Amino acid sequence: MEVNTTQRLFKDIRNSTITTGSYQPITTGSYQLNTTDSNNLVELDLQNFLNNDIPVTSILSVLSLLGVIGNLHAIVIFRRYPVSPVTILILWMVVVDFVTCFVCIPLELVQIRFTFTYPSDELCKFTRFLTHYTSLTAGTFLIIISVERRQKICAPFQWQLSLERAKILGVVVFILCALISIPSVFLYGLSERSVNIAGLVGKGCVNVLRGKAESMSKKYSYAILVFVVSIIGFFICAVAYIQIVNVIRKQLRAEKNRTTQFLDGMSNNEDPASPGPRTRSESLTPEIWDQFTSTIQRRKTLQKRYKDSRTLTIMLLIATGVSYAGFILHVSAVIIRTATTKEAFEGIQSIHAVLLRGYFLHSSVHPIIYFIVDKRFRTECKNVYRSIIMSFSVDHVDKE
Repeated sequence: MEVNTTQRLFKDIRNSTITTGSYQPITTGSYQLNTTDSNNLVELDLQNFLNNDIPVTSILSVLSLLGVIGNLHAIVIFRRYPVSPVTILILWMVVVDFVTCFVCIPLELVQIRFTFTYPSDELCKFTRFLTHYTSLTAGTFLIIISVERRQKICAPFQWQLSLERAKILGVVVFILCALISIPSVFLYGLSERSVNIAGLVGKGCVNVLRGKAESMSKKYSYAILVFVVSIIGFFICAVAYIQIVNVIRKQLRAEKNRTTQFLDGMSNNEDPASPGPRTRSESLTPEIWDQFTSTIQRRKTLQKRYKDSRTLTIMLLIATGVSYAGFILHVSAVIIRTATTKEAFEGIQSIHAVLLRGYFLHSSVHPIIYFIVDKRFRTECKNVYRSIIMSFSVDHVDKE
């Protein structure tokens, strides 16, 4: 493949020399590129992709596939949950994650593939806007969910987010995040991109304000705004979930103590409602037995509700942690690029490309977290597939 490409490029060089008599070759690797021939830029773009971008392309492709399949399942499953403010917020977040995996990641792959020959300015602006928008929206929903969970578990008798307010809040989040993401349309676009070869300049989807001193302040102002919002969101989530974890630990400790006391009372043939001991025959009268079984049933129901709520909260805690881990990967990539020399950066370019897109991680991993942590999610998945299999079986029988 490389030999044929090289032969064709040499043929182009020879033809250019004969017809114009003014050809000046530029050497890069095993190629001699003619700066007057745009095909050379296409070849260089492909070679750059094959040399540097296969790892990030493979990882993002897997994340996209997993995210599309997983979030489609999550949309179906969470619609089967009892309607509540938190399930409404989770559903909207799942929809945003699905858009990220189904649209944003493939658009990012287009940008990676055509580093120096990007096809459209409009597509570039749309890609950057949608990526900013979905990341910001998903992060905002995580913040709101953390506050809702904090109130539900730590302050159940204080104000709570109602179902109607949750719906209104979701609409406000979508509109507000869209407004905040609008500057990205003006920050990015199709612009000249250096190929590091004399006389050869490509067109890429880049920040159009780079190199313009009067406009760099706008770029940095927007970056600082996004960074400050992310830090504030992280602080809110951290405080909320720390308080939640402390309350859950106290609840588990109290439940363990109640269970121990109950078992001790039963072993001594005592009625928990009575201050003194009873004989075995007295403790098993029909009235006391009915009261006992009723109390046990109510306690089991209440414990199940607490357990479901705790499981859902722990699931969301892990999902939030993964989201901010992806953000940390992105920030780390920016720091590495800033602190690394050009020569050293060439050796870690592939790793940097992966870390730089760490903000895509949460959209693909969230459904996996739902499946692993939440038993109810797994059960509903089984029920959905069981229903599908049964419907196909019935249709097959009807046709016969």
